Amino acid sequence: MTRYRLFEIWRLVAALLIMLYHFGHFAPEASLWVKDELSVLRPLLDMFFIMSGFLIFDRYGEEVRDARSYLVYLGKRLARLYPLHLATLSYFVLVGLAVHFGLLRSGGEPQLFQWDTLPAQILLIQAWGVQDTLTFNFVSWSLSAEWFAYLLLPLIILAHRIGGRFGLAVLLLLSYAALEAMVRTGVMPFESWVQADTWGAYRTFADFVLGAFLATLVKSSPWRIASRTSAWLAILLACATMVLRLDIYVTLALLGAAVFLGGLVERNDPDRYTYPAFLRPAAAVSFGIYLWHPVTESLLLSFVWNQYIASPSSAVFFAYTGFVMLVTVFVAIASLRLFESVLAGTILKALGLTRAARSSGSAAPI
Repeated sequence: MTRYRLFEIWRLVAALLIMLYHFGHFAPEASLWVKDELSVLRPLLDMFFIMSGFLIFDRYGEEVRDARSYLVYLGKRLARLYPLHLATLSYFVLVGLAVHFGLLRSGGEPQLFQWDTLPAQILLIQAWGVQDTLTFNFVSWSLSAEWFAYLLLPLIILAHRIGGRFGLAVLLLLSYAALEAMVRTGVMPFESWVQADTWGAYRTFADFVLGAFLATLVKSSPWRIASRTSAWLAILLACATMVLRLDIYVTLALLGAAVFLGGLVERNDPDRYTYPAFLRPAAAVSFGIYLWHPVTESLLLSFVWNQYIASPSSAVFFAYTGFVMLVTVFVAIASLRLFESVLAGTILKALGLTRAARSSGSAAPI
């Protein structure tokens, strides 16, 4: 099974940029530009979702055929995602309790600790339109959104089995049309579905369908190109459209082209790494970097930086931010090896499922 190493490095770069964007909110006034400049890269989240849809359909599109195989698939996805979600959620619950009992100050973000939203967090439905604000581990909305798409994988498979690529294309058009209708009617309370987070499940499903559609194109394409240049060019052009604030569908088209070309060249030349060996441990934990960085932000920026450093120097801030980002990467690597993998194995064993050996299999989608 193809590993899709290009997707690994793209997801790592995107996770690092998202982390830098969030950390940029703590910058001194002279350097607040960093968060403003990076805010235009919001559609990189859609790239995450498109690649996840590609990988999930590539891995499970033919395997999920009945109720039992569907439950096995969900069990495997839950074992992969839930341990880290539970760990990071637990951290913010503990912080929230400390704030509630006056042991800690809220750090100006009391909205994170809304206890009536905790059941939605535990059930991973916080991005389904059931709450108005992001709470606890605020980035976990994307995990909730992915879980929604995982649950609806049979609908994507059914569209493909009935109509092939045409069936997926119809579902794709209907999904984005539904997003536009939800925004224009006010059902989704955002100016654009690209901004959706508490309603991000529906945005993610549409991106998943696009990823599945691209996976079918890659599988059947007769093109034998193996150069990564075209894929990198497409992703850079997509980022340029974000910076220029062009129409989101122009960006989506280029992101789709990048994922298609990336998948194609990896299919044609699956054994070649496209990034340095020292980045491989980090590239394997982009999901962990994404979920852990609000924790390190809370500890090392919201607390340590704000309380003890708070330097007006941009040089000091960026040096310290680089240190925190590096710490986050090492935390994510340790978490995968010492916690997530162990607990995932325990869950799979309890469910009576065997764990697939990690070798040349496709990268686990976040």
